[in-house]
Amino acid sequence: AETTVGEFVGFLNATGAADFPETEQIVRRPGGGFAAKAGVERQAVAEVTAAEAEAYCAWRLRQEGRTVRLPTAAEWEWAARGGVDGAPYPWGWGGNPAERAQFDAEGPAARGGTFPANGFGLYDMAGNVYEWCASGRGLPAGQAAARGGSWAERDPALLDPGRRQVFPAGYRGRDAGFRVLREWKDK
Repeated sequence: AETTVGEFVGFLNATGAADFPETEQIVRRPGGGFAAKAGVERQAVAEVTAAEAEAYCAWRLRQEGRTVRLPTAAEWEWAARGGVDGAPYPWGWGGNPAERAQFDAEGPAARGGTFPANGFGLYDMAGNVYEWCASGRGLPAGQAAARGGSWAERDPALLDPGRRQVFPAGYRGRDAGFRVLREWKDK
């Protein structure tokens, strides 16, 4: 699932990320620290830069004792396709995109998992928020890539799992968040 506002607030408070700004979802508490605005704790976190998503992964790695990271673009696309190669959407072909993804909307879904899962049981792989991918080759300096489309898109063709969206690395938009990839522990 996408990283939620509540999970990200836990990271901010545990790490003392004093330079993180207030957003549409996150406020500063008067006594210090951060809190989720009312009713958004289960929403996919947004207005997070690619570097902040990486920092969250590093923090989770220390918490869990196993590798936690952003997926590469290829890993993200494979997961999004859910075992259906070549399809224009994570659920395959056909179907009304408005019934399967949060897009052409006023904001992200109130909570993750609102729409049906793909063939791998993953939710919100199309729409809702763009998801940062691990930095890779082929991007100019100062750029970061995301996948999946967002609630702000009006054209369902932009939800194609193979489509990459490039943003400035410091982009902090209401339409960009992330999910993490957790690797199994070695025995």
